[in-house]
Amino acid sequence: MKKILWLIFLSISLINFVSAKVYYSDYSNFSEFQEDEVISNDTTDVIKEARYLWYKNNEVLKDYKLYNEDDKFSDDCYLTEYSSWMNEKLDNIGYIYETREKYTYTKAKEARYIHLYNLQGSYGAFRIPELNISVDGKKINYTFTCNGCNSDFSKYINNGNYDENSSYIDNDGSLIVDLGKSYPITKIKVLFYIYDLGSTDKLYTIGFSNDKKDIYAAQSYTMKFSDYYWDNAQKVTRTVYDLSVPATTYSTTYNSYEKESNDYIIDTKVNYEYRYQEKWCKVYTLEKEYSNYSKEPIGDYLYKVEESLKYFYSYRTRDKLEININQITNKDFNLNNFIIYSTDKVIITDNIDWNKNGVYDISFKLNDLIVKEKVTLDLESNTIASLEEQIKEYQDKIKDLEEQLNKCNLDKNCLNKKIDELTKKINNLNNELVKKEEEIYNLNELNDFNKNKITDLEKDIKDLNAGIGNLTLEKQDLQNKLNDQQLPKYILKIGNLDSRIILVIFLLLLYLSYLIGKKSNKK
Repeated sequence: MKKILWLIFLSISLINFVSAKVYYSDYSNFSEFQEDEVISNDTTDVIKEARYLWYKNNEVLKDYKLYNEDDKFSDDCYLTEYSSWMNEKLDNIGYIYETREKYTYTKAKEARYIHLYNLQGSYGAFRIPELNISVDGKKINYTFTCNGCNSDFSKYINNGNYDENSSYIDNDGSLIVDLGKSYPITKIKVLFYIYDLGSTDKLYTIGFSNDKKDIYAAQSYTMKFSDYYWDNAQKVTRTVYDLSVPATTYSTTYNSYEKESNDYIIDTKVNYEYRYQEKWCKVYTLEKEYSNYSKEPIGDYLYKVEESLKYFYSYRTRDKLEININQITNKDFNLNNFIIYSTDKVIITDNIDWNKNGVYDISFKLNDLIVKEKVTLDLESNTIASLEEQIKEYQDKIKDLEEQLNKCNLDKNCLNKKIDELTKKINNLNNELVKKEEEIYNLNELNDFNKNKITDLEKDIKDLNAGIGNLTLEKQDLQNKLNDQQLPKYILKIGNLDSRIILVIFLLLLYLSYLIGKKSNKK
């Protein structure tokens, strides 16, 4: 469990915690109101306003319109041509009507002849002692044509005496009465008597015509009676109205717009027909004049159109720059990658020397917004090149020291002076080497290339340390030859330093002792 917690802690400690920085410019001025919706966010500040259309009513005289009860009309009017006649009025105040009477007349047909036929009576004859014809109550003289009448028929048929048995017509005979001229059939009244002693049904058919052939309004009758007394003869009165026939058989119907009055008219119906003219007048209308959209009434535009509600938007904006500054470890790194978000194009300026690691200034310009940051350039290639350059410098300095020692030619004062100078330089170099050793150690963790290179350097140090043993012996000989002259104590203390700096310090000192020893042997 402890191992797991330790791994978790180690993982968390390795995470490069960085947080983005957000910068804002000042807001711009508010825009004009617009209909397009604008959404508020951290870079846009929005004012939302409800607006309406407003209107006022203007009275305007328009074109002609059919007169009605709803509109407001002027006195400028005219009437159209009349319509066709119709039976009903249309309920319209804009119609000016003219009325006329229409008469429907039922006119009786003319009749000049009265026909009695299909006659049947008892004992072979239809006995008719008297026959009178009247028109409109006035008795008419007539003539007749008879088929089957007895020879004295004409003496008795119209002598005013019906209580006699002297006039008859053989069964199936007929009698055509001629009135001398035509009369309205409805004015004609036929009166006759029938006498019969037998019990046989008495049959007859009566009809009318205006010629002897075309009989109309005809009807057959059957009578049952018998009587021994002549004065009890059966009286029969017939007008066209007594016949069970349709009125159309004895009358005609026609229309007229003139009033008529004559004997032939048996019925008159009065109806009305109508025609109209349209009344057209110029009309005043109230026209709505609308204002532009606004929050409140404008001038005399006082009436709000509720359903016209619209929202208008005014907004102001500001620039936003969100950046995340990290250490640059790649020479191909694009500085634009520092930008997480920007509202517009960002101009980046910097003073970076890509061949030299260090801390540099970077400026981000987003319109009027300027943000300055520092960034660390830490390229592996730059670090190694720098170390190699410094090692070369150290090698040059060692070479220089060798030359200076050679010039001293085993002079004790000169050597002491040079050793003092060397000691100071070695201390300074020691401090620098410690730092560089740490950088090399860190770089060793980066990639295999650096690890291999450091391994090579350590191998060289090992070889140098192997040579230090030999140089130590030569140093002992040198010290004996200097007649017990001792090197300063601060030189001896070098052996107690960290093994990491032995690489350069022992290399220089022992090599120096070796040279001094060689010169002593020559002497």
